[in-house]
Amino acid sequence: MKPNLFIVGAPKCGTTAWAQYLGTHPDIHISALKEPHYFCTDFPKLKKVASEGEYLALFAGGASKSVIGEASASYLYSKEAAENLRRFAPDAKIIIFVRDRPGLLFSWHSQLLYNRVENRSDFEQAWRLSGQRKPRDHGPACDEKSFLDYRSFGKLNEQVDRFLASFPADQVRVFHLEDWSRDPRATYLEIMRFLGVEDDGRTEFPRVNEAKRSRSKLVSLFFRKPPRAAAAVYHFVRRLTGWEAAPLTAKLVQLNSKPGYDKSLPASLREEIERTYADDEARLRPKIWRPSPGNGASAA
Repeated sequence: MKPNLFIVGAPKCGTTAWAQYLGTHPDIHISALKEPHYFCTDFPKLKKVASEGEYLALFAGGASKSVIGEASASYLYSKEAAENLRRFAPDAKIIIFVRDRPGLLFSWHSQLLYNRVENRSDFEQAWRLSGQRKPRDHGPACDEKSFLDYRSFGKLNEQVDRFLASFPADQVRVFHLEDWSRDPRATYLEIMRFLGVEDDGRTEFPRVNEAKRSRSKLVSLFFRKPPRAAAAVYHFVRRLTGWEAAPLTAKLVQLNSKPGYDKSLPASLREEIERTYADDEARLRPKIWRPSPGNGASAA
């Protein structure tokens, strides 16, 4: 089964939530493995599957569905994923989520801290070091140092344009976090129209993947970057017994988490970031789908 829907990012804009919302629709199958990162050939260490056969196996349960998809929030930032996706599935539908740059970057920094990718706990300091990090200036679980280049990460229009250059405009939809958070039902109806499936009547859109912090950094690092000996033991036991550690691991990671953030973004820094992306935002704005009575949002 070849996927025909890709939720490509951006991170911290609702990709996890929408993968879950769409995954319960009777005509849609979303890969249980979120973020396989398969088409990010410029981020090879992120890839969770090694071959096309292994990748396609993720969608084996979608044989009876008209829409088959996956969500990898790294695809939007990747400079190679859009063209790789076009070559793989030129008729695919692409869904993109964006948000205000200060909120995006502040949330992204928090996520990287939680994942032990970032080592600078002060966001302003991390922001000012964008593109200037020394070779070992990153967290112990960092597999892709370009994720710490916050200035580049915030260039959403440039990233959206890569997909619009690779796919016809009618195969791409861009949604804003503020819009869908205010009226998720309207966004859901538009996505149903976009995908060509019937509305299943969903009215509940619970919050998913809220910001977190780790209670123990050592425990967090163990699960993000397990020691080689521990990984070898796990793979040996799995081969012998078929046992999967994922459910237990997820539970332990959950127990090691607590709500974030522990501070807010200073107003002066927020204004600086908004100024930095003023031109990028102006170019992006016309490409975003907006709910209005004219496009059917009144049915929400």
